[in-house]
Amino acid sequence: MDSFMGKLNYATGDDSPKLPLPSPSGGLSRSGSGSLDGGGAASLFGTEFANGEFTEAEKKKIMANERLAEIALTDPKRVKRILANRQSAARSKERKMRYIQELEHKVQVLQTEATTLSAQLTMMQRDSGGLATQNNELKIRLQAMEQQAQLRDDDGLHFAPSGRDPHGLCRAILHALNEALTGEVQRLKLATGEITDARMSKAGLQQQMNSQLIQMQQLQIQQQQQQQSSQTQQAQQQQQQQQSQQSA
Repeated sequence: MDSFMGKLNYATGDDSPKLPLPSPSGGLSRSGSGSLDGGGAASLFGTEFANGEFTEAEKKKIMANERLAEIALTDPKRVKRILANRQSAARSKERKMRYIQELEHKVQVLQTEATTLSAQLTMMQRDSGGLATQNNELKIRLQAMEQQAQLRDDDGLHFAPSGRDPHGLCRAILHALNEALTGEVQRLKLATGEITDARMSKAGLQQQMNSQLIQMQQLQIQQQQQQQSSQTQQAQQQQQQQQSQQSA
């Protein structure tokens, strides 16, 4: 009988099932492959890190990322650094986007000003052409009046009418003609001065437009450089994050 019971114990004792022992912290144990059993790293992180080491915003980010939750269980300081780097990159990206928007606004303002100046320049060119034509007509009229006055002067000297004072009458006619010619010459000078002022204003407007175009080109170059720098920094940050995850 004793030998029979001994054989029975020998046959059944080594094959009894073995239950896994709970971890000392009361959490879930890890499997042989190194992954977490049960609800995953996020749920385990929520139970083990409720002591205020992470802020609520940081906890939400970690709980939403299984990889960060796993790292937080073994190296919380590293997760802190990763979150700080991401926040710094987000702020830098926001500043660059604001700067690019400001540059785009300045370019739009300069384009509007350039359009307005171009319209003004077109109007002044049209006015300048009209004034030049009018100036030529006035010069022709002035020459004709000078010739007419010279002919009248010659006629007054050679064909003076009879009377008590023919020379006085000629002088009065010449004086009236001279006054008329003087007034016409003054008017022509004023018109010529207006043409000169218009040309000077046209030159100043053209110079202002050139300056505005140069500023627009400089702003566009700055905007392109800023965008290239932003893309380069984003690529570097992504590479650093990939290296950090691979080293984990």
